[in-house]
Amino acid sequence: MRLNEMTDWETEQYFQENDTVILTIGCLESHGSHNVLGVDTLIPEKLLSMIEERTEVIAAPGIPYGVCEDMTSFPGTISIGEDCMYMLLTRITEGLLQHGAKKILFLNGHGGNIPTLNRVCIELNKRGALGVQLNWWVMAGQLNPKWAGGHGGGEETAAMLAVNPDLVKTDHIRSMELINDLGDQFPTIGFDQIEFKGVGIPIPREVTRYTSNGWIGPDDPKDATAAWGQEMLTAVADYIGDFIKNLPRMVLL
Repeated sequence: MRLNEMTDWETEQYFQENDTVILTIGCLESHGSHNVLGVDTLIPEKLLSMIEERTEVIAAPGIPYGVCEDMTSFPGTISIGEDCMYMLLTRITEGLLQHGAKKILFLNGHGGNIPTLNRVCIELNKRGALGVQLNWWVMAGQLNPKWAGGHGGGEETAAMLAVNPDLVKTDHIRSMELINDLGDQFPTIGFDQIEFKGVGIPIPREVTRYTSNGWIGPDDPKDATAAWGQEMLTAVADYIGDFIKNLPRMVLL
């Protein structure tokens, strides 16, 4: 059920018997030369449509922008920053609480949103509610370690092939191309990290300072298949659907 397709009295009836709302949150950023900018929004939206087949939870209109300051050098990437994201989520959740929501599920597609979500969830709890983070790519890797991946790599590319194969430019898949180490003793090993004597140390930088491509991770997108993506998204949707069905048993503490 979509909140923007319901009347006010239908919404009132829903909250007389239910206290759960789901909200997708994504991002608009580069995911490699083979993926479109909306990966982090399109995958949660696909999952939401699958979840709706399994539950009767209300879905509020989602947020297609996110926090991605380190990616803005790539054309098309737009970051609304943590301050704007916090204000937006705060106002949305205040409205939902006012009308009866007690459990707000954030179906999130982007890692950069997590620090702000953590802050919002803590504040929701102080108001007697619960904020639940459903970070789909993390859940997928926990359901099956073979699915775990990085940014724009095999995991997300496989999911996009299941969402819409026409949006994956397979002929533009390139190597990860990590570049610009911070010296011989400080090689770049991934997102925001260099290595020193076998230990990874976060040093946040603009992504274009250490890679010429927008995907990073151990999962090469050339290995992605639609079958992998469909199996993975189905498993995640099944899990979330089961989670939502059991939410009435969750105690508000």
